[in-house]
Amino acid sequence: MSLRMGLMLGGLVSLSAIGAELKALYEPKHSFEYADLVVKVQGYPVPTLDAFRGWMLLNNTEDQIEEVYRYFTEHGVSGEIPWHLVMLQGTDWAGSGMSLFKVPERADWYKMARTLKFIEQYVIPQTGPLIPVSGDRTAEYNQAAGGAPRSKHLTFCAVDLVPVESISRQDLHRKLQAIYCQHGREHQMGLGLYGGVRFHIDTCGYRQW
Repeated sequence: MSLRMGLMLGGLVSLSAIGAELKALYEPKHSFEYADLVVKVQGYPVPTLDAFRGWMLLNNTEDQIEEVYRYFTEHGVSGEIPWHLVMLQGTDWAGSGMSLFKVPERADWYKMARTLKFIEQYVIPQTGPLIPVSGDRTAEYNQAAGGAPRSKHLTFCAVDLVPVESISRQDLHRKLQAIYCQHGREHQMGLGLYGGVRFHIDTCGYRQW
């Protein structure tokens, strides 16, 4: 339903006749636009922090997410990457019928903390700011997205990323290959190079594809 249609329907009801707690069903508290909920990054539709906050409220996950954030902070993750996006299943969510985000298993938190610290220390200094377009996934989402059956996205260790700044695919791959050669083995870096400027990073197995 369009916002205009919602406003029209709201106008058919006398708001004085209903309780204050129900008024939000008839009139918007704020005027939201698509850009308030989704931002395009390198052509990918990425949900904003406001969209994530709405998802948290609807799914009653605020306490769980707060614990994840506290864990990251206590383990030295600085927050150069928007943390809510490491819980983004992917960007092909429209019409999929699957949850936009996934709360990670507590036993796997250390893996993502390690991966994020690696990215902050070695990758971002070379590529500039990065935005995740896929992080933790359910098995159902991973299969629908064509992910590997034993994908590291299933255990909260991997993120697919795109750079914020303009960079050629050739230059990006050259930088990533240099990082892989210099630091990959020591940190068990997994590196995947995809179409355009999208790439995969994890720290759960030294390999490349």
